[in-house]
Amino acid sequence: MLHIILFILKILGLLVLIVLGLVLAAALMILLVPVRYQAEGSYDGKVKGKARITWLLHILSVSAQYEEDLIVRVRIFGFRIGKPKKMDSELKEAEDIMVQAMEIMEPEPIREAQEVKDEIHDKVREEPKNLPPPKEEVKSPTPPKVDPKKKKGFRVMGVFEKLKKKVLMAFTKLKFFFLRICDTLRTIKDKKDEIYAWISNKENQKTGKLLFRQVKRLIRHILPLRGKGNITFGFDDPYLTGQVLTYASVIYPLCHKHLNLYPVFDQTVFTVEGTFRGRIRIGTALLIGLRMLLDKNFRRLLKGWLHKGGIA
Repeated sequence: MLHIILFILKILGLLVLIVLGLVLAAALMILLVPVRYQAEGSYDGKVKGKARITWLLHILSVSAQYEEDLIVRVRIFGFRIGKPKKMDSELKEAEDIMVQAMEIMEPEPIREAQEVKDEIHDKVREEPKNLPPPKEEVKSPTPPKVDPKKKKGFRVMGVFEKLKKKVLMAFTKLKFFFLRICDTLRTIKDKKDEIYAWISNKENQKTGKLLFRQVKRLIRHILPLRGKGNITFGFDDPYLTGQVLTYASVIYPLCHKHLNLYPVFDQTVFTVEGTFRGRIRIGTALLIGLRMLLDKNFRRLLKGWLHKGGIA
């Protein structure tokens, strides 16, 4: 009997280990196996493009294609999930359904209510009109005559009272406006001192540098590893083309490996074409976020921003 119990416990232990191993393997695959993406597209008066996202040897694949219509396909283990549908066809189907709904006859209760309403109108028209005799108009008493001099004096006093109220109201508004300006200037001064104190804090400076490094690392990880794009642009005015090229040269050194610019100085043109490939590893993104959460000062600042909506 004891051998049977031990054998059952051994089998249960093996099952638990197998389940834990599967869970661990799944977690490692999700964290370490990158999600790969590739995209290509062009613009020459019309937008055309297609993109594809795959994971774990194409076990999961999502593709999208746009050329006048957007078509999305999802596949798992090579099997398509659902049917690819065009967005325009869905809109046409919805429009047809609405048209058919508008063409349906009126429901029975509404038709019956309309018939009852028509019968009541017919009966009212058939009955004789027994209207009561019109009532005599009641003449309102004539107002007493007022002396023109007194009437003129009342008008002057009324105008004076109105003018006095307007002056007092304008003075009150001006006073509140001045007080509001003083409060605004005082608030700006307080915020200025608070921001300067926040920037001068050495702990905040360390946290800011750490955040800058981690964001830079995340952007480098997300950006495409391979690919090339071409942009051709130009205007009728050569000076305007030169100005745009000058502004573009500020950020061009950051993406010159993946992007080519071709200016045209004698005509208006704008075309874009390119293809890119890259990957995103979830584990790397989580490590970057975890590195920031391990910083005690960052957690304090984050808590202050979330609860107070300002600088902690």
